[in-house]
Amino acid sequence: METRTLARELSLLATEVDSLEKARVLAQGERDREAKRRAKAEAEARNLRAELEQARRRAKAAERALAELSSSVNASTHQAETNERELRARLDDAEQAKKVLRHEVEQSERERRAMELHLKEVLGNLRQAAREAQRVREASEPDEVTVVSGPRDVGW
Repeated sequence: METRTLARELSLLATEVDSLEKARVLAQGERDREAKRRAKAEAEARNLRAELEQARRRAKAAERALAELSSSVNASTHQAETNERELRARLDDAEQAKKVLRHEVEQSERERRAMELHLKEVLGNLRQAAREAQRVREASEPDEVTVVSGPRDVGW
């Protein structure tokens, strides 16, 4: 009986060894798969860290470019505002000069009209004086000179 028990125990042990071997093989396979997954995850993590570093560099470069652009826009805005103020000041000056010139033109036009009226009066006075001078000349000149011939003395 001992042999039977021994054979049975050996058979059970062999079955157990087989089960343990299968479990070991399965565990080894799982460990190998886990190692591959870990290696793959680590490689992916390295790639992601590299991409993150590159993204950070690009973000810093973009921030610098944005700061430069913002500075340029601020400078352009300031220059445009300065130009606008200067142009508005020049426009105001031009408007004032235009008003002054318009006033001077109106004054010159009034003076021209007054001089034109004065000239008409002077010309009218000259014509009147010329007519009066003509009348005076006509009055002082004899009307017609009549030649009277007397007897001729022939002295013989």
